[in-house]
Amino acid sequence: MQQDSALITFVLDESGSMGRIAQAARDGFNEYLEEQVGHGGPTWWTLTTFANHPRTRFAVIPGAEVRPLGNDYSPHGMTALYDAVGRSITKTQRYLEKLGEDRPSDVIVVILTDGMENASQKWTARAVFDLITEAEGSGWQFVFLGANQDSWSVAQRMGIRKGAVVDWAPTVQSHKDAMVEASYATSDFRRMKEQQTRYRDRRTK
Repeated sequence: MQQDSALITFVLDESGSMGRIAQAARDGFNEYLEEQVGHGGPTWWTLTTFANHPRTRFAVIPGAEVRPLGNDYSPHGMTALYDAVGRSITKTQRYLEKLGEDRPSDVIVVILTDGMENASQKWTARAVFDLITEAEGSGWQFVFLGANQDSWSVAQRMGIRKGAVVDWAPTVQSHKDAMVEASYATSDFRRMKEQQTRYRDRRTK
């Protein structure tokens, strides 16, 4: 096992409602990437965006090779959240199985959405719950950032029981505040090697 190394899977909503904060979403991912790559140990990254269907933009590449998110992030369509989460976690699991004892010391999954599931075709709520429960049992850290919903309740129903959960509003400043919390939670997990269970409300008052 490589000490102070991290495999980070980011699942980012690209549905139509994200259009009003599209640039903030790009900036938020890029800043999070920069902060975590500079954290210390090596990182590997997977990015899945989702609208009507999930799209894996890159899978398990070194942090230094990740290109910042640009104008190819173009919000449209609906919210296939379960399909995106299911695909992302299973891809991560398969990669870890191939690595065996050489796997990174930390596994983090960040999920950001501004709406409720409404378009998945392959994954159900129950299947996602079972998948996340298994991953948490293996020591993975989940960070769930949700807008326009009760994020704590939604995260619990998805199986995130030991995760960092943030409520945010669909505004530029609130999204920025939520991403700061995501970076804090990730860095704390990487530093302390303990799953973080906490809730933050970063909705603009």
